[in-house]
Amino acid sequence: MELRPVFPLSPAAHTPFFEDGDPSIRNSLENRPGQPIVVVKFSGWGTLLGLLPFFENLRTTFPDNPPILVTNPENRPMIEHFSPWLTVVYRDLPQRKPALGAFSLALCLRRIRPALFIDLQIFTRKTLSFFLSRFSGSPIRIGFVVRKKEIRSLGLTHPFFHNRHFPASTAIGQISRFLGLPVPEETDPSFSHPPKESEKKVRHLLRSRPLPSGKTIVLNPNTSGQSRERRWPTESYTETARMILERHPDLRIVLTGVDNERALSRTIRERIPARYRERMTDLTGRLSFSDLHALLRLCDGYLGNDSGPLHLALAEGIPAVGLFGPTHPDLILGSRRFPKALFLYEPHYCSPCLHQADVPPCGGDNVCMQSLTPASVVHALEHLLWGTGEKSRLRQVWSKEDHTHRAASTGVPLALYRQRDEG
Repeated sequence: MELRPVFPLSPAAHTPFFEDGDPSIRNSLENRPGQPIVVVKFSGWGTLLGLLPFFENLRTTFPDNPPILVTNPENRPMIEHFSPWLTVVYRDLPQRKPALGAFSLALCLRRIRPALFIDLQIFTRKTLSFFLSRFSGSPIRIGFVVRKKEIRSLGLTHPFFHNRHFPASTAIGQISRFLGLPVPEETDPSFSHPPKESEKKVRHLLRSRPLPSGKTIVLNPNTSGQSRERRWPTESYTETARMILERHPDLRIVLTGVDNERALSRTIRERIPARYRERMTDLTGRLSFSDLHALLRLCDGYLGNDSGPLHLALAEGIPAVGLFGPTHPDLILGSRRFPKALFLYEPHYCSPCLHQADVPPCGGDNVCMQSLTPASVVHALEHLLWGTGEKSRLRQVWSKEDHTHRAASTGVPLALYRQRDEG
């Protein structure tokens, strides 16, 4: 019984791995100069942050087929800050008539005649991405499916199997190797510096409060509007702030978040004893994305849940403590190393549940996050910033083993669905 590709590939591709990409796709793109490569990814900017090298690799590998990203409007500040060259179609579907908005978006994509359509929706908005893929008019449509016969695969010419036991970055690596691109997670991202105006603004905001000679920690207690189960309890953040301010008299904490998260930050600051409160600066809702980037570059450390600002801190190599529960570090962080970071995670049977279950089994009572103790977080911060305590003795610190996925090695087949020859 012989295995062969579902869709015709080049004759040399008897094993679906291509060191320089699949020749048939490369030839198809070369025959369509000027027609773009459309990538659909509706996600938060923390996820898109890790995809920026992928877009850069698309641009350099296929210079005659510029990439176009279809994403959520809230990602505009991050993309304009880091990748102003990237053409973006911001999805803005009206709440009252979402079907009409989806149809309008599909027509928009069809008019630009994409040479290649890449659907990176893996967990959410799969119906919308299927619709866009199916009616894009692109001759090549690549994406991920869990089951080969699910309706989503009908919108794809090259369906890849999505293995939920691997991080999304590894899935992107599959497409990268298929297209002959460098694998993004195997190289450290290189980001531009924040504008001088943002750095000047942040320095001014910090000087408006007493400026201690010691360290500054950015504390972001928030998560995105979705999956609030990832948020560590307010009481735990308050106790952590109190403990570390008490133990380090020259420390300052800066609270951050977007405008609609001011109440949470205000609550944390107001519950801190008055004698420590002057060393807490609340900048929630007062910073643009560029300002946040500048603040992180000026600070000594970062503490927060699994959210966009944590991933920006990690990308910049800032000492950071990340708190995980509904998401597992293995499935979020990929194979990159973060020598200046510690990740706290308490294993529970129901974790990870995000993107694994239809609804959180806990019903929002995130025991996995509540299990992380303020004492453990304080010890982790002290180990990173003051060098106290041995890492092996820190409670609840998740240790990343050497995960080198065989799919990243030359000669190992990709997970492109193939067809059995029943003859």
